[in-house]
Amino acid sequence: MEVHAQISVIVPVYNAGQHLDRCIKSILCQSFVDFELLLINDGSSDDSASICDNYASGDNRIRVFHQNNTGVSAARNLGLKEMRGKYLAFVDADDYVSPYYLADLYAGLRLDKGSGLIIQSLVQVTPEGEELSKKRAGNAFVGSVDFGMAICDYRLYEQGYIASKLYDVKLIRKYELCFDERIKVLEDLFFMYQYMLYCDYLVLSNTSNYSYVRYPTSGCRTLHPFDSVYTGFRFYQELVDRLTAKWEFPQEEKRKGLYASLMLGFDWSLKTDYWQKHNISRKKRISHLCLLISDNYRMMCDYYHPVYKLDKIGKIFLKFHLYGLYDCYMIFLIKMNITSFLHAPRP
Repeated sequence: MEVHAQISVIVPVYNAGQHLDRCIKSILCQSFVDFELLLINDGSSDDSASICDNYASGDNRIRVFHQNNTGVSAARNLGLKEMRGKYLAFVDADDYVSPYYLADLYAGLRLDKGSGLIIQSLVQVTPEGEELSKKRAGNAFVGSVDFGMAICDYRLYEQGYIASKLYDVKLIRKYELCFDERIKVLEDLFFMYQYMLYCDYLVLSNTSNYSYVRYPTSGCRTLHPFDSVYTGFRFYQELVDRLTAKWEFPQEEKRKGLYASLMLGFDWSLKTDYWQKHNISRKKRISHLCLLISDNYRMMCDYYHPVYKLDKIGKIFLKFHLYGLYDCYMIFLIKMNITSFLHAPRP
């Protein structure tokens, strides 16, 4: 495909009209001007579509694509298909970036080292712009032979945000990398890991040009059905197997964070049926428990270390395959309005 810009910036848009203007303006104000902006409207029902079209009519660097609402992964995949840049960056529609976002990512490239991945830090802010915390990436150049060590040493399993990274489009095209549309959790992390399997180097930087806005609803988990969550967990296991087969990793003690990240998928799979809005029958809940534990029994025993005491009791039931008792225990706790343990932490 003919290259039309150095960097393609993909922004998936869904009902973001309240914040979209700030996002787009921050991208158009970049000091690095050789970019194209792809706005992917994912079936928005507010004024997002018209905002996108209005900006595109006034700037030839912007292209807008409209699709039915099929999810953020499908929106990003459309962007991957349509991008014409040499490198790729992402921005989410309710966030915004500093004028040096693209320039600093581009400056991180080591053109003599092959195809790399640039990972920079980001700042979590309130809707009013007050800084809450910073996700630091570290400062390092890492060759591919040391990727396994870097995943643990630099806690890359906590860098599972899609933004504040620069990808080489050539690798994405060559290996047909995309977002798995079946998976609704940790899909950004999975994309990064899949890309790392083929790239030559990482550049990590504590430079922070991306403002990730935490709205009052940001901490609320979107509910997803068991099949989707469990598919993500199994996919994560397969990825970890591929990563550990390809690279040398540190000793078991230093891998704890990696496996804790992996086991989030187990925890979400274990509990997603018990969110009240799902209304899953007892028969199906127990069937899901049986599948989850029978397929992952050894992993549960070795790596599932619950934070909550209530979950520690639940693990005992599961270790002895007492699925009916576990189900009764969970329903009893929910009826008693004890639900804090359902909220597993997110990275």
